[in-house]
Amino acid sequence: MAYNKEALALVVDIGVGMSDVAPGYDSPLQTACDILQMIVQRKMFQESKDELALILYGSDESNNDLADEDNYRNINVVFPLSPANWHLFEEIQKIKPGNNPADLVDAVIVAADHLRRETEGKHGFAAKRVMLFTNAATTFSDHSLKTILDSLRRQDIIVDAIGPTWGQVDEEENNQSDSPIEIDEHSDAARPTTNNHHDHQTPKKPLTQQQQTGIRVIGEIVNNTEGTLFTFREALTILSIHQAKIVKPTATKYIMQLADLKLHICTYIKVKDNKPGIFRLKKVYARDPTTEIKVDRGRYTKDEQDQEIEKEELTDGFRYGTTFVPINKETLDEMKYHSEKCFSIIAFSDANMMKRSLYLGDTVYEVISEPGFEEEALAFAGLVQAMYDTNTVAIVRRCFSERSAPELGFLRPHIAHDHICMYYVKLPFAEDLREFDFDNLDLTKKNQPTDEQLKCIDNLITTMDLTHADRGGEEALQSEHIFNPYVQRMFQSIARRAVTPDEPLSLSNSIMEMNDMLLRSLAAKSKRTLEAIHEKFALHDTGRRQKITTGDALFGNVDSASKKPRLDENDNVEEPIIDSSMAVGDSASFEAQAAAKKKAAIRNVGTVTPVEDFKFLIEQGSPSLTEVCKQMANLILELINNSHGDALFDKAFQCLQCLRETCMTKLEPKIFNDLECLIKKYASTIDGRKDFWKKLVDEKFTLITNEECAESNVIPVEAVKFLEDETPTEILNNDGPTAAQDGEDEDLFDLI
Repeated sequence: MAYNKEALALVVDIGVGMSDVAPGYDSPLQTACDILQMIVQRKMFQESKDELALILYGSDESNNDLADEDNYRNINVVFPLSPANWHLFEEIQKIKPGNNPADLVDAVIVAADHLRRETEGKHGFAAKRVMLFTNAATTFSDHSLKTILDSLRRQDIIVDAIGPTWGQVDEEENNQSDSPIEIDEHSDAARPTTNNHHDHQTPKKPLTQQQQTGIRVIGEIVNNTEGTLFTFREALTILSIHQAKIVKPTATKYIMQLADLKLHICTYIKVKDNKPGIFRLKKVYARDPTTEIKVDRGRYTKDEQDQEIEKEELTDGFRYGTTFVPINKETLDEMKYHSEKCFSIIAFSDANMMKRSLYLGDTVYEVISEPGFEEEALAFAGLVQAMYDTNTVAIVRRCFSERSAPELGFLRPHIAHDHICMYYVKLPFAEDLREFDFDNLDLTKKNQPTDEQLKCIDNLITTMDLTHADRGGEEALQSEHIFNPYVQRMFQSIARRAVTPDEPLSLSNSIMEMNDMLLRSLAAKSKRTLEAIHEKFALHDTGRRQKITTGDALFGNVDSASKKPRLDENDNVEEPIIDSSMAVGDSASFEAQAAAKKKAAIRNVGTVTPVEDFKFLIEQGSPSLTEVCKQMANLILELINNSHGDALFDKAFQCLQCLRETCMTKLEPKIFNDLECLIKKYASTIDGRKDFWKKLVDEKFTLITNEECAESNVIPVEAVKFLEDETPTEILNNDGPTAAQDGEDEDLFDLI
């Protein structure tokens, strides 16, 4: 049973006045239907427990509990009170203009009676509401209006009204909605998601005498029931934004312990990453999506027999090095960390020590004193005040239950008006931190900004400051008013596809359009500053990449008949372009210059000086570490396979040593370990390669262990056994094809 839900009766005028419109404009009835669809969509997407009813007046049918031959005619309850579903959505799409007169006051009475009948004896309804859609153009009788208003107040029924205008034309033209987000009348943000992008424009014409009387009566009904009047434009503005599912706040109770002091507290979720469940794709039967399907899964051995494994024969297991260790349920329970539910303050720290980069998790909790403990509430308030005055935070050990892992977090005091609380944020353990080594820009003098450059950045910050950028000098783009464009577009797309499954999706980014005016204003104010930044921080081509073309440029005046000399066996060295008129200095200067240009042109690991090339490319940082290691691994395999006897074994071993040291330094042990496993496998399948493997065994050149590198999953015992084992060893991830299958040596990273 869901409590605090609402019973909502949607009462729609489908009389002649609602469909009377000038050419080129949307009728009030069409706009009302679009708003109805958006209301139903919002209820469904929110998974709301609210119940809705759809009542049409001015229809050809008289389907309601109060109708007789003379009273409450042409009022049709097409959808009785129940939770929102696609059936209600389809009923809204079927709405057609009617030709029969109907009394709007009678329609309100029928709606109130229907809510009373359907909610009588049921629990959980916190509010009853009638939402009236009309332009007040139909005739009605208000002779018993006072009695009706008294009845509505006794039943606590609120009446809201939505229409083209309520006699406030000037105000609607000159002012925006009360919402802090500005939306242009003709933008897609002011359009519903199911109306194929028609502009909701209403012709401006004077109100008739009947409409003026109707607006007066409707206003009296709304005011006496504490309801609200909305124009079509205001309703579209509010409903064009998908609202997240409303979750009832639920408290998690703890006993906060500080030394011998124990305080009863409650924690509530303040901020949490919103992940709508509707985005989780589910497999459905394409021919009939309403058909229920079930999933039948099976597990089979990965061999020629392809034998199915029964569920009773399966057990859990953890990867331990290159093998799996089976763990039964009893052992798994013993392995779990056992604690007790706690919320203990273990220390205090300066608030400035809590760097934003240390915040962990996707949830922020608000911590308050548990109601009913008045003396403890005073102690809690005193603690918050003391922490606030001293700019201090509390370091906390939190454990949700006996079976959950403990957390490390901190409490930050918060005092606003008469509200006193603390915010809990999760902190990382040592295993959660990742250290990175970056070059210090301050060490290089050319990296120091000038005073003019610093002034440009200061001006940019000032011009793009949002503190007073909104209307009235208020802060702009606040989190409460900024919606996730990804979530909004997903809901728009799902709604459009559900309504029009055969039409292509053509949705605009309404979230950006709603803030377009503010963004354009900021861009205009920042234009000159950005131009100044482009000027002060100009990028110049350093001309570092030069090509070596001919020996004539390197060695001076050489016989033109001479062929272009072959520098070495490396095909990766590009030839620098040097002016032939370059003066040739002494021999030492020339050799140093030539060596520098040759080094700068290295792009790949060559076969002549592979270790030097590899180290240079690693220091240069381009290409990536993975790509350079891939080149070195392929070169090592090539040297082993192409060696005549043991001629190239020493060079291959030197390369392997260099790769091992680099993988340990860069915390990438898996690259080297996979390569050595592959070398061992080749030694058992390719003739003549066993000698190189024997050399590795004699040198005790084994895998990188977790004692040498923390990222390795190989323990020392496995590393020793790896050299002693005579059987072929599979690659660590067990999914690489063999060389015999491919018929040629593939790249190492294709095999991994």
